[in-house]
Amino acid sequence: MRFYRAFAALPLLAALPSPGNAQVAQTSAETVSEVAAADPPSAPATTTTEATDASKEWEFSTVTYLWAASVHGDSDISPLPTADVDLKFSKVLKNLKFAFMGAAEARHDRLIFLGDLMWTHLGASDGVGVRDPDFLKAKLDLKTLAVTGLAGYRVANEGPVVVDLFAGGRVNNSTTELKLTGPNREARAKVSETWVDPVVATRLFFPAGGKFGVTLYGDIGGVLWGSDFSWQGVATVDYRLSHKMMLAAGWRYFKVNYDTHDFRYNIAQSGPILGLRYTF
Repeated sequence: MRFYRAFAALPLLAALPSPGNAQVAQTSAETVSEVAAADPPSAPATTTTEATDASKEWEFSTVTYLWAASVHGDSDISPLPTADVDLKFSKVLKNLKFAFMGAAEARHDRLIFLGDLMWTHLGASDGVGVRDPDFLKAKLDLKTLAVTGLAGYRVANEGPVVVDLFAGGRVNNSTTELKLTGPNREARAKVSETWVDPVVATRLFFPAGGKFGVTLYGDIGGVLWGSDFSWQGVATVDYRLSHKMMLAAGWRYFKVNYDTHDFRYNIAQSGPILGLRYTF
């Protein structure tokens, strides 16, 4: 019963994507976010030689952000009945025991590498229901790990719109314990599952004038193996604070459907996101 992949979390998560300079000499605003962010523009090139040298340099970025996500869906741990999940962000924050999230990005000219790690521990009873009249209360304890790695290429770099394409994978691990209590009986089950999803993604950046920009990010995972289907979308408005720092605010939606014979996870998470990107 994989309850979360990523959810409202304490800061320390670096957003995955980051459209950078559309050109080496570009100084317009670009975006930053975990799953959608932009690299700061390089200083204006004064000669062709300087521009060529700049394009050969590696650029590294990290991001911290807060995702205030609510969670809705259902899940099964065999042989227990289906559990329904309906948690607003306030309930998620109240029941969050621990969360650590971190990510990084490396870019060399048009080549981009993204890495993301998310680990969470959640214990909840409010907002968790069960589809069986014999049970009146459900208690959940969940530990979740998700590690994502993507490699990409900047296919559009000359015009005002920057376009990146990515491919890679996501390793997921969930250790879940569900306890059901009723007037006449109790039931308990625990399961630990690990699976890998192939992931393809795209990211677009649009300058919005001055120090502002807009970033759109989307990915699809599973299908071939791992999850039956997963997808997420992120939209942010970005503001450049300095040459190395950028602030982003927007919305993120993440849906996962994973199903085996004795374990099912069908959960959607969505909410506002606020991030701060730093480029070395």
